[in-house]
Amino acid sequence: REENAMTFQPPPPPPPPARPPGRPGFDPKSVNPLDWGILAAGVLAFIFSTFGYYTVSVSFSGYSVSDSASAWHGFFGWFAALVALLGGALVAAELFAPQATLPVPARLTGLGCFAVATLCVILALFVFPGEHVSGAGVDEGHGIGYWLSLVVILAGLVMSLMRLQQQGGQLPGALSNLPNLGAYGPGQQSQPGHNPPPAGYAPPPPAGPPAP
Repeated sequence: REENAMTFQPPPPPPPPARPPGRPGFDPKSVNPLDWGILAAGVLAFIFSTFGYYTVSVSFSGYSVSDSASAWHGFFGWFAALVALLGGALVAAELFAPQATLPVPARLTGLGCFAVATLCVILALFVFPGEHVSGAGVDEGHGIGYWLSLVVILAGLVMSLMRLQQQGGQLPGALSNLPNLGAYGPGQQSQPGHNPPPAGYAPPPPAGPPAP
């Protein structure tokens, strides 16, 4: 009995669960820098919408009073922020949950979201929310939140276009004739000044063996 007790070995622990085939672990280094930029543009557009977006100042008899409001006081401001955030979320879903099936093409729809956000943020430059006040000493304008939102939304639009082109996506209609900006983005070997050979071009045949 003592010998059996000394030679007893506990059973080996169960092996770790096997990772499903075709679903490798997420590696942040494998993400294209433009994709990180798109995600940041969507989040920053939402954050900057809470800053001073619309401003108004009133001057009278040497006194001046000023105030500001966020983008959420005007339709075009908050709608631009939400649509830009949605564009970044679609790209995030493709990166972090590739097994999920989206009802829309993520890249093309994300680009469309940033295009709509760009249009709205430009309209917000000319459409001031609330009742329009005019007169001497009244100045309506835009604060730092607006200008930062404009910059990041435009950046998100350009980066979304570059990534769509890098992945071989096609724009609808006449938009398909836009320059291929994605060929010069991160992860691409094409460099400015490098032109592909014309259609129908064939390399010369290799030289034959030297004559005796």
